[in-house]
Amino acid sequence: MDIKRKAKEEFGFNLVCKSFTKIKKTDFVCTPFTLESYDSYAFTSANAVQYFLENIDKKLLAEKNIFALQGATRDELLLRNLVPRITAPNVNELGKLIKLNKAVLNIQKILHPIGNLTLPDLRYVVTGSGMSYQDLTVYQTELNPIPVDAIPFEAILFFSPSAIDSFSFANRFSSERIYICIGNTTFTRLQYYTDTYNAVIAKNPTPEAMLMALYKKMKYDKK
Repeated sequence: MDIKRKAKEEFGFNLVCKSFTKIKKTDFVCTPFTLESYDSYAFTSANAVQYFLENIDKKLLAEKNIFALQGATRDELLLRNLVPRITAPNVNELGKLIKLNKAVLNIQKILHPIGNLTLPDLRYVVTGSGMSYQDLTVYQTELNPIPVDAIPFEAILFFSPSAIDSFSFANRFSSERIYICIGNTTFTRLQYYTDTYNAVIAKNPTPEAMLMALYKKMKYDKK
């Protein structure tokens, strides 16, 4: 179901979608020989899955360990019949599970397709445990500030730290609004800009979970 329709029919929300970032493909070189040298691949965004696999034969990943964030990232892999062996709701948990399963899955060398604004959290978690880590930039995120302060939104859903940065260039944060963050990293970025008393982290990194978090927050605030 379309997320705007779902918001209206299941929660009674009038959802307006605004893109505060622009994504474009980055030219990159990754030969079959290079790909074969990695035993594991980590994906932490749906965009990374899309742009990486545009130029890569997915058969080269068939026998590899694949790690992914839950939600849209995992769903993009499943659409391509690539089933992650490890999934987690956020990058820190994903890194911990990779370390925990290092021996079982014989994880030695990880390739992490990323965007230019991806934070180095996964690198920090997995390095120092005898595993080799390499990132590969496959897309660029550009900020796209849009003024929305004149619109009386009761809540704003943020899907990435970069969206928060972009929002800040054209708008002010208000303690009267509810902010729903897709994950811990996005929530942490929000703390740079405003009091997060009215901010909530979704239980899972999906639009549906964000809508549920908003519904529960509004229901709790009315008590």
